[in-house]
Amino acid sequence: MNVTAELLRTLHGVLPVCFFGVTLLFLGVTLFHYQQIKQVHLRWLRRWPLLPTGFLLLVIALGAYAVLNGQPVPVFRLGLYLAGGLCWLGAAIVSEQVLITDCGIIDGLNRADRYVGWGQILDYFPWQDPDGQVRGFAFLFADIRGKRRRLNLVVPRVRQPAFRRLLVHYLDTRFELTLQQCYGKTLKE
Repeated sequence: MNVTAELLRTLHGVLPVCFFGVTLLFLGVTLFHYQQIKQVHLRWLRRWPLLPTGFLLLVIALGAYAVLNGQPVPVFRLGLYLAGGLCWLGAAIVSEQVLITDCGIIDGLNRADRYVGWGQILDYFPWQDPDGQVRGFAFLFADIRGKRRRLNLVVPRVRQPAFRRLLVHYLDTRFELTLQQCYGKTLKE
């Protein structure tokens, strides 16, 4: 029994250090990738990361519970869990952003399958909620293998005017065809 208790004590001492190290590395890599993206016109948070937020709330609640019940609180371990949770939350917030750049749309930094270049987009259309308000845009595009895919992008209402201007600039000018391009000749008057 003494060996098991010693093993658990060692594991409980090493685990917070490892957790903090991994989440700090995750934050560093995420920020490095984020800094590589240039010429960002628009950005917004796709959704709030619930898992790291829940973890932080659990750490705070358990720490408060221990203090209120007069139990000894290992401040160093609790601090490592809290710092690791903050690193995790920061990395998740950065990676959950939608970025609209000169090159295209990045719908989540850690999801390479949801990177769509402007040249890949074949067509797009807005989609609405049941109240008739535009919620976002659906993009039909060809991936690198030539397979046709669809990206449904939720666009916050406050970002929609600027996003529509970018769509006009990058897509509508490419989709608008002149009479000569459509029919091969111009109509004579």
